[in-house]
Amino acid sequence: MGKERILVTSALPYANGPLHIGHAIGAYIPADVYTRYHRLKGNDVIFICGTDEHGTPIAVTAEQEGIPPKRVADNYHKLIKKTFSDIGVSFDNFSRTTRELHYKNSQEFFLRILEKGFVYKKTVERPYCPVCKRFLPDRYVRGTCPYCGSKDERGDQCERCGKQLEPHELLDSYCAICGSSPEQKKTEHWFFRLSEFSERLNEWISEQKHWPDNARNFSLGWISEGLEDRAITRDMEWGVPVPLRNAEGKVLYVWFDAPIGYISSTQEWNAKGWRDYWQNPDCKIVHFIGKDNIPFHTIIWPAMLMAHGDYTLPWQISSNEYLNLEGRKMSTSRGWVLWLHDILGEFSPDLVRYYLLSINPANHDSDFSLKEFQHRVNSELIGTLGNFINRVLVFIKQNRGGIVPEPVEFDDLDSRILETIRGAPGRVGREIKEFRFQPALNALLATAAEGNEYFQHKEPWKRENGTTLYLCANLTRTLAILMHPFLPFSARRVWEMLGLNGRVEEQEWVSAGESPIEGGHKIGSVEPLYEKIEDKKIDAFGKKFLKPGSESKMDILKFEEFKGMDLRVGRIKRVEDIEGADRLYLLRVDLGSLGERQLVAGIKDTYKKKELTGKEIVVVANLEPAIIRGYKSEGMLLAADLDGKPVFLVPEREVKEGAKIR
Repeated sequence: MGKERILVTSALPYANGPLHIGHAIGAYIPADVYTRYHRLKGNDVIFICGTDEHGTPIAVTAEQEGIPPKRVADNYHKLIKKTFSDIGVSFDNFSRTTRELHYKNSQEFFLRILEKGFVYKKTVERPYCPVCKRFLPDRYVRGTCPYCGSKDERGDQCERCGKQLEPHELLDSYCAICGSSPEQKKTEHWFFRLSEFSERLNEWISEQKHWPDNARNFSLGWISEGLEDRAITRDMEWGVPVPLRNAEGKVLYVWFDAPIGYISSTQEWNAKGWRDYWQNPDCKIVHFIGKDNIPFHTIIWPAMLMAHGDYTLPWQISSNEYLNLEGRKMSTSRGWVLWLHDILGEFSPDLVRYYLLSINPANHDSDFSLKEFQHRVNSELIGTLGNFINRVLVFIKQNRGGIVPEPVEFDDLDSRILETIRGAPGRVGREIKEFRFQPALNALLATAAEGNEYFQHKEPWKRENGTTLYLCANLTRTLAILMHPFLPFSARRVWEMLGLNGRVEEQEWVSAGESPIEGGHKIGSVEPLYEKIEDKKIDAFGKKFLKPGSESKMDILKFEEFKGMDLRVGRIKRVEDIEGADRLYLLRVDLGSLGERQLVAGIKDTYKKKELTGKEIVVVANLEPAIIRGYKSEGMLLAADLDGKPVFLVPEREVKEGAKIR
């Protein structure tokens, strides 16, 4: 049987906040397990992802903070990429949708389906803020959900009922920036003829018998309700510009450009060979996504690919349900969330990977509990897997001088454990291949449990003839290879403790069923693979990180921003009003050797003009310019918050303009 060619993608995370534990198990750790397995199998597999950086969440965050959207995306791209590295997610390429290559691909894709007649222009009414003087796309609007009546919901999706929304559908809506009630105003947009693909999509999805039930049934249900054409553009500045002469001030909707990011990231990885994956019917394209991304990857994205005509359709959709936290639905807006970088700051990544995979919400919602995390790590990962590996290696080290003994003869029990070694790759591999990651992990654990029983029954401390330790050493090697997809950091350590050549990730999966460690082999240094999680540690972690509103995404952004800030003393030279802006002033600030800067500052409701002229302030001087209300802002004031009002931070004595704050 020849090598399979497989392209694995994980949903592009929004660069408007950190990753939480639900993200990790929803689309990334299972994809990593699947990819690592196929690498060991020798298949031609690549793992592609990147940050989605054109959503209104990024634009809204940037506007509320008075910084450019790119600055928000830069910070979170860096944080997200590091978090993935810390938990061992092994992408072949991790890109960004703000790269020039992606802009080019998205625009060419749009023009191709426009040329083929699948895009048309239409005049529609959309929310317009008379105060901000602009149209309000999705998250710029908040209001009451028309389906379930939940208040203060976003203009793209209701958090309570999960319905996809359009901003003009919200009841009692208001502008998320200034709080004003929007009016409906006519504007022109381009629409994708999604409705024309209903029959073709229904036929294609019906044939995908290997898809998970939630993806297949949900998609067919959507189609049966009737597909409607979708707006492919929106009125805003942040995004991929619509490549038409009469489309100034309009960008491609993020739902359209984001999945094209998979193609862009693949091209970035291999500019010459990317077509072997995207335009090759023999390549299996596998999308790992969360439940909320199902319609975009099973209906809208395939319809886009059908409209274009040159691309292979997805082969598999691996879609997970939701992960709750301590019995409650996670909510970043309400602060009930466990950030992935926080738990990785306290616990080893393989402990987190193990527990998340053991409660993988593949078929139904599951719950993350710190106490259960502690219990399952201690009793299963450490008590079974870690225990077998540790007792075997320590025994060989202490009683055999670190030398694996020669086998003498094999009784029935020895033959049975030899069959365990030979059959283990097949048992674990079958489950991974079928996207059953929790059963695959259980099969790995069951293999270690058989080793424990064998070791205990043989009692090598009483009557060792060499065969027991020989077989246990080889079973430990088997476990190291089988552990690699699930627990890559632990697998590497076990391989090193066994004193084996090469790296565990370079081995062939089938070789895990062999027994190549011979008598006379000297193992390496041995140390405990894991440490038990004590009550004191888990309780302290819970008190610090599990409390509503404990640490927001903006807190993290501000910390990342602060680390790289160039803070300078400036003196306000001139203050002007901005027409139609109740809170904003246009300031001219002298920064000494850096020259004068123009700043837009939301301080009008706190300070009068005459109070500001000549005043010393602290300015963040190394931010990229931002356009606010049509004016360029070349920095940001540094101020404290006092009862919701900004209070300037000033030097305790007069200093020269441009002086650097250290």
